[in-house]
Amino acid sequence: MTIQDVLKEVVKETIAPLFKVEGFKKQGNNFAHVCSNISATVNIQSSKWNTQDEVEFFFNTGIYIEELFGTVYLYPKPSFPMEINSVLRIRGTELTKNDSWYRLTINTKVEQLKRMIMKDITEYILPHLRQFESINDVIKVMELREKDGIYENPHYLTVLYCSIGDMEKAQARMTRVFNELKLNSQKEFATGLAYRLGLQVQLR
Repeated sequence: MTIQDVLKEVVKETIAPLFKVEGFKKQGNNFAHVCSNISATVNIQSSKWNTQDEVEFFFNTGIYIEELFGTVYLYPKPSFPMEINSVLRIRGTELTKNDSWYRLTINTKVEQLKRMIMKDITEYILPHLRQFESINDVIKVMELREKDGIYENPHYLTVLYCSIGDMEKAQARMTRVFNELKLNSQKEFATGLAYRLGLQVQLR
């Protein structure tokens, strides 16, 4: 059995069952808890430096929101919610406060590694994702992260404000963001987005 086979076994026997019992669906190394308007997403990312004898990997988490397609994302939405198309994309190591990746070699104590992964999923990753039950929950966390200096695409919150019917807040954010943009291409996109959302582009 190769180290890659060991990883597949860990995913099949340890990781997948933990997410399945929580209602997550699986596609490859991606998991999604699909709801009506938001979905919790998880991805297992392997290091590009992996070899036959050594494999390193970690978890990525995110929140997938359909309202961003046709507004910010101008391409068809995927058939399966993916972490790469999510907001609040947070690496599992940030949640566990441990920068170390999971590592498999011929000397790895696999059962010990499995216990560590189970602990991280049940005590950190799942509790983090459970806090998002609505778009309002997503907005709250995104606003808090912005206050802490952690920024995402500035248009995400504009779309989310519109999705909950807070057009006043959406318009105020669109105006602020547009006036902070430097490139003409950015302003052109923002103008198109404002049109798609029924907002106005206002110069200060």
